[in-house]
Amino acid sequence: MESHVSIIYKGFKVLASISARIYSLITKQPLIANETTMTNTDKQTSQPPSLLFKILHEPTVHFFLIAALIFAFYSFTQLNNKNVLELDQKEIDARIFLQEISTGAELNEEQRQLIAATYIQEQILVREAIKMNLDNDERIHDILAQKMRHVLSGNIIQPSVDELSIYYQENRQRYEYPSTVTVDELVFNTTSELSSQILTGLQAGAEPSVLLQLEAGNVSTLGNINAVDLANIFESAFASEVFAAAANIWTGPFISNRGQHWLRVRERTESKIPPLNELADQVRLEWLSQEEESRLQQEVDKLWQEYTIIIVNDKDEEDR
Repeated sequence: MESHVSIIYKGFKVLASISARIYSLITKQPLIANETTMTNTDKQTSQPPSLLFKILHEPTVHFFLIAALIFAFYSFTQLNNKNVLELDQKEIDARIFLQEISTGAELNEEQRQLIAATYIQEQILVREAIKMNLDNDERIHDILAQKMRHVLSGNIIQPSVDELSIYYQENRQRYEYPSTVTVDELVFNTTSELSSQILTGLQAGAEPSVLLQLEAGNVSTLGNINAVDLANIFESAFASEVFAAAANIWTGPFISNRGQHWLRVRERTESKIPPLNELADQVRLEWLSQEEESRLQQEVDKLWQEYTIIIVNDKDEEDR
């Protein structure tokens, strides 16, 4: 689909070609009837063509006049037509390309025309919606504001080594890996009080296989779990008690609908902060995010200064 400008341009070329053809045909004939009968003396005494004569017989001038007349005619015919919708062919081509990628096959001409027609309909509806002030909607405002934020914060540079190091040092605690434990979870299928023999075994750190011979239940392992995750499974108080317990000592019971739970710490990993070289990608992304937000706020503040803000309070007007 060609724009009006491209159509006019092609029209100029066609008319210019026709004009040049006509001019060449005309200039093959004598411009003055008696030119062929002029004597040598007359030719010697005749005056050279005037500047106006040369201009009027210059093909470039003809082309320019034809183009100007066509442009003037086109402009006049469009004065009363306010529904001119110029669309970029690249937008239609992009939609066709995306559809072909999605389907994995080349579209035929009918399918291409359908995509073009759908895009045109969409743009017509958008224009009509704007005319009806339907764009004055909170959700649309949010979308436009978000797009503007991306525009204002689009030119983000990459951090230098020093900037990355400084950001890492200022936010080291953010990258701390919490301490974790690996625990055995022994669940007895009863919520009743356990026998003294089982309690003695639990206090002595007996193996689950020995204890399960005395009372039905099951055992499993929770590996490398931190205090927050353990508290989510059980309760904060019980999780803190487990983390504070010595290794190979059973902690419990924790009563649930499954029975009573006893936990024993087998391994413990202390908290640590990895070096920058292990976190370079993560730190760089977070630096970019912070820098983007900072620059965005600066640009918004600049725009704010260009506006005079007036907040109308209808309630105050009614009180008056």
